[in-house]
Amino acid sequence: MPKVVDSELYRKELLHKCFDLLAEKGYANVTTRQISKEIGISTGALYHYFPSKKILFEQLVENMSQQDEAMLRAATQGANTLPERIAALGEFLIEHEDYFVKQAVIWIDFCQHTDLHEILNNSVFQQVDEQYQQAITHVLGLSNPKVARFIWTLINGVLIEQIGSDSLTFVEQIDFLVNMLTAYFEKYGI
Repeated sequence: MPKVVDSELYRKELLHKCFDLLAEKGYANVTTRQISKEIGISTGALYHYFPSKKILFEQLVENMSQQDEAMLRAATQGANTLPERIAALGEFLIEHEDYFVKQAVIWIDFCQHTDLHEILNNSVFQQVDEQYQQAITHVLGLSNPKVARFIWTLINGVLIEQIGSDSLTFVEQIDFLVNMLTAYFEKYGI
């Protein structure tokens, strides 16, 4: 009897394996053939699920954003006030520091080796960026999406800072961010 494979689940498992590989070696440093070898499938099977390395990366980014949004919603569930939700966001980031720093490494490597015009005009990347902004807007209960955009920018800055600096720990930076946001929202009654 032939083995029944849940294609969607298997695709997500492959993306999970690719995440660790790309975080370790970089997007630009691996070929599709190397990816298939490292994650333990044939090149043909990899192409079946991901017709190109770029499509694999786009699907990885989509998968990460969906996973991140679900985890963020779960982490902030039960936080009733804005300060509680901000604190929950900070705790969520600290709890998943390694994952988010790896994510930043993958993005930076991809962006360093891809034409800026291509990145800015990629509908998948635009959609994912919008999803992160909407998730922050929703979980914090914000009415102004521009504030959520700014918070998302600050979080990305903290993550990028972790890659090349050790002057402040991630926990220290997230604590500063949480305190700064809490003070801002208290001052302006948001």
